[in-house]
Amino acid sequence: MLAVYIDDCILIAKTKQLVETAVKEMAKSFKITNEGEVDEYLGVKVERLQDKKIKMSQPYLIDQILKGLGFNKRTKVKRTPAVASKILHQDKEEEEMQTDWDYRRIIGQLNFLEKSTRPDISYAVHQCARFSSNPKASHKMEVLRIGRYLMATRLEGLILEPKDSSLELWCDADFSSNWRAEDAHEDRATAKSRTGYIIKYAGYPIMWASKMQTETALSTTEAEFIALCEGL
Repeated sequence: MLAVYIDDCILIAKTKQLVETAVKEMAKSFKITNEGEVDEYLGVKVERLQDKKIKMSQPYLIDQILKGLGFNKRTKVKRTPAVASKILHQDKEEEEMQTDWDYRRIIGQLNFLEKSTRPDISYAVHQCARFSSNPKASHKMEVLRIGRYLMATRLEGLILEPKDSSLELWCDADFSSNWRAEDAHEDRATAKSRTGYIIKYAGYPIMWASKMQTETALSTTEAEFIALCEGL
């Protein structure tokens, strides 16, 4: 298997000899360099652990995010990326966001981090991303909380442990969790339910999401079926 991103490649085979043979064959047609074992790819740090486990993390991207937020060694950390009971809304009456950093740029970096190695921040990041066009002070505070959580978990990432299993889909739905009557006439999304799912192959998480459903579910059961369909 050969994974290619522009001019960066990863070659995977059952034996080292097969890899070396493939490299020699490609060298006949392309000018390539063999960098040896994978330890970093597209900013993702790759570590081999015991029992054939692999860890993927992005501490350098997290450092960029923390620097962009203006954090330092004295910044207090958080142990969760968001408060489970707190739902973000438009907060039109809230004061405007006042910061030295660009909200959209930080959200873009958080989205890349979440989709690559940190599914644990999916829900928190998606909540904040919904208000990128007009962020308020309340949204800024939630982005800062995500940053404080990442500061406490900078070295954490995905642990890939091979298992003898095929494709698996795990999904759930939060029925009408964003509902707020005072916003319903202006924000249709307040009536939407939230889908969360993760897809695994051979025990490896390969795709995940936490997002608002595109249809309005009229019951918990319907919200669950929509989540299942989105995952499939």
